[in-house]
Amino acid sequence: MSSRPKANSLLIAFALSLIASPLLPGQDLEDGEKIYATYCAQCHGPNLEGGQFPGFLDGMWNFGSSYNLHRNNIEFGIPGTQMVAWGQVLKQDQIDNVLQFILDREAKMGVKPPPPEPISETEHYTLNVEVLAEGLEQPWGMEFIDERTAVFSEFPGRLRLLVDSEVDYRPIANTPRPATRPTGQPFGYMDVALHPNYKENGWIYLCYIDEVPEIIDDEPNRRCATRIVRGRIKDHKWVDQEDVFKPRPEDYTVIYDHFGARMLFDSEGMLHLSIGDRGRMLDSQSLARPEGKFHRMHDDGRPAEDNPYNSMEKYGVLPTVYAYGTRNAQGMALHPVTKEIWAAEHGPMGGDELNVVKAGANYGWPLATKGIDRDGTIQTPYKSLPGMEEPIHYWIPSPAVGGIEFSTSPLFPKWKNDLLVGFLKHQQIIRIELDGHKVVKEEVILRESGRVREMKTGPDGALYVLIDRRGMILRLTPTD
Repeated sequence: MSSRPKANSLLIAFALSLIASPLLPGQDLEDGEKIYATYCAQCHGPNLEGGQFPGFLDGMWNFGSSYNLHRNNIEFGIPGTQMVAWGQVLKQDQIDNVLQFILDREAKMGVKPPPPEPISETEHYTLNVEVLAEGLEQPWGMEFIDERTAVFSEFPGRLRLLVDSEVDYRPIANTPRPATRPTGQPFGYMDVALHPNYKENGWIYLCYIDEVPEIIDDEPNRRCATRIVRGRIKDHKWVDQEDVFKPRPEDYTVIYDHFGARMLFDSEGMLHLSIGDRGRMLDSQSLARPEGKFHRMHDDGRPAEDNPYNSMEKYGVLPTVYAYGTRNAQGMALHPVTKEIWAAEHGPMGGDELNVVKAGANYGWPLATKGIDRDGTIQTPYKSLPGMEEPIHYWIPSPAVGGIEFSTSPLFPKWKNDLLVGFLKHQQIIRIELDGHKVVKEEVILRESGRVREMKTGPDGALYVLIDRRGMILRLTPTD
């Protein structure tokens, strides 16, 4: 693809600074600029411009683009790399201070990520990479509603249309109000899906984070949960809204993480929903809780009659539960031949998984996992346990898997039925060749794109890609 030198990362910055100037525990350096000057500048330049090793002025971070990921990489290291865990050496405020200094200096110097390379070389195709839209806010889910138009969501709480490859920046009016973070920002529009008979009934499904505001000890408090509604778009307005998957009052919790979520209609017209563990890990193993599950229901939200736990509803089991023991699945795709549902989910630090969703299956979280916690502790000594599903494939270190899509486009016949997987943290798309349930080969087909949240094959056969933090929509087509 690109001849650009490998992008800079905190891996290089801090692993190599250990060689240059070892920092002794308790050393009294609090100012971020002084910490950088003392321990980083020798290798990376006094102004972040680079020196013996790359600097910080290319706008790229190989192992994540958010503050928390940068910080985790410093404090806990990166499994499978030379990046050591600095949490035993640097104090918490020292980590924050030096990281904030780097980010502030980048901002002051106007450092921005470069645009994606317009050409990507792969084994079978040379790809044109076209930027259709920029300046969006965390695009999350997309579906094509006709030959010319797609509807897509933005995480802060908007639906928009992509018409003839151009974004209509007017949000769809009257959509449901999402949750609000303690800082006041709205958040929570996730996936969108179309009813299998959309052309006849016009139903569009929206999965979002709902909230129930309340006051506890005179302080505002917001309990949140994953919810599905459906509606129609008429005259650029959201109308005819109906609840499909409405959480019970006890399902709302004060945790702002691991909501999931993806929706998918299977070959029988049943709606599937993935919900993350919400940071309540053991709830993934409780059939009475919605978290950490794959749910299966009719198009109007009624539990499917042949769900594996329907007969146990009188004991408190949720009748929509189809499979359980997951951490945070954010990718689902229907196999074009077998009609199986494949799912990709975030593990902890390492251990991102690719699974086939099976009725009644237990995928192990948090009792068995290939990864470890973000703080480096071992969540469980078990990589696998009897009676629990083994993943089809897993990744260490964690690339933060996002959306997945089976390739069925006539534009890419050499990729027929291959699985395309988007990586958020590693900012890539990979192509996986499969032999049944066995991964035969992995190939990176797009690099340094930004965080790949979702992919959809359009009516024109092109691959449309939603880039999360950089707020872009890309279109990939072969040059020949």
